[in-house]
Amino acid sequence: SRINYEELICTYSLDNNNLIFSTCYAIKDNPDLNSWYVKQIRDDSLFKAMDHYHYPLQNGTNQFLSISIPKSIRKSFQDIMRIFNARLNGISTGIFSAECGARNWFNADKLDSYLIWKIGKKKKDEILFIRNNMLESYFSIKRTTKQVKIEWQFGNHDAVSEICKYIEGLIINKNQNKFSISKIFIYASNGNNPDVKNFEKKDKEKVILLNPLSVLTTLEKEKINIYETLPLAETGNAFKAIDV
Repeated sequence: SRINYEELICTYSLDNNNLIFSTCYAIKDNPDLNSWYVKQIRDDSLFKAMDHYHYPLQNGTNQFLSISIPKSIRKSFQDIMRIFNARLNGISTGIFSAECGARNWFNADKLDSYLIWKIGKKKKDEILFIRNNMLESYFSIKRTTKQVKIEWQFGNHDAVSEICKYIEGLIINKNQNKFSISKIFIYASNGNNPDVKNFEKKDKEKVILLNPLSVLTTLEKEKINIYETLPLAETGNAFKAIDV
């Protein structure tokens, strides 16, 4: 008898340690200026070793978030796809894959604004701020028992400052009535992190656990630890919309 195999489709999520993040500027109606700018910042050795992808950042500023990926990674994917006769469905990285999940699982793209908040080890977090379906800011913070320190940031600095004030308010139990973000999708890549439960409890109206299992009505949720399975948030780029 003949066996029919379905096509093998692969999706990958890359660790940030393999990537380089930076910003650049481009003006739609001035390609000559754009070319000049690229020449000024171009590093030939880096250009030969990396593929560069650019995404609009902070609406109306002509600023782009640049993500550079080693060409060796692209070649390894091509080799693997060829060996297994498979199709590469998509490549993403960590928190950006989780943002895909927020849109697919929770219809975040219908909100005016939202955060993706990745709770990290040793209280080092990553955050994406999306407004009107555009990336406004991407940044990292270090939390202490009383304050928040910005480690690095790309995009809207004013918005980053306001978000940090909000998080500091959560830490010290300060009223947050003036915070205007519609929803905050939170997860931890290392599973059952107590900080996730703590922040969820402090603002239940805004904070949502970013876990695909929480929207699947076919599962017996009493048998699932929704906190232990939070790392599934970073599988977001592998999903299309889920009917719930």
